[in-house]
Amino acid sequence: MQLADRGHRAERRHDDGFTLIELVMTVAMVGIVTVGLVGVVMSYFRTTVDTQARMTESQAVQFAAAYWQRDVASIGVRSYDSATKTFPLQQSVNVTPACSLPSGTVVTTLAWSQYAPGNLDSTAPATVVTVSYLTRPTDGARELVRVRCTGANVDTTTVVARSLDSQPTITCNVACSGTGSNVPTFIDLRISAYERGRTDNAAFTATLSGERRQS
Repeated sequence: MQLADRGHRAERRHDDGFTLIELVMTVAMVGIVTVGLVGVVMSYFRTTVDTQARMTESQAVQFAAAYWQRDVASIGVRSYDSATKTFPLQQSVNVTPACSLPSGTVVTTLAWSQYAPGNLDSTAPATVVTVSYLTRPTDGARELVRVRCTGANVDTTTVVARSLDSQPTITCNVACSGTGSNVPTFIDLRISAYERGRTDNAAFTATLSGERRQS
């Protein structure tokens, strides 16, 4: 009987609950695990925001590049030379457009000749199409605007890039204002922009490349 009583008392002692040391150790372990989990979660959110921002940057660059590549491929203002019966290239980069541009700082103006459909007279003067890239201030930064004109008429005005932190620049493989065989074949547009969604407050840079199609 005494043995049974001692056994019951031992079982009761085991069922009494946690000791103070066990409780302190448990709280400490939970704190360590919680701190680690919070760090992982915060890192995940930072990575997600930066990744989304970089995707936005990529989409913005692709949008601007699509316009730039198409415009550079089209450049080529031509005039008819009756003496040689040829159509030499005239200045096609950094030209002065015939249309009125919105207020802003012009980066460059590209141009090409557009002939009327169905006109079989190859010596007839062509209409000059110009595409001007300019920047204008907005929301404490700059935006890059593309203005397409046919002669003196403004056809479209499109914002192709936002949040620029500096004025874009162009680079040509030869003098940008050349004529004839010296009309640039390759033209690069370099832009630097700040993406508001980035957590590191850093600007990204991109170089948009275009190649003239006319020879």
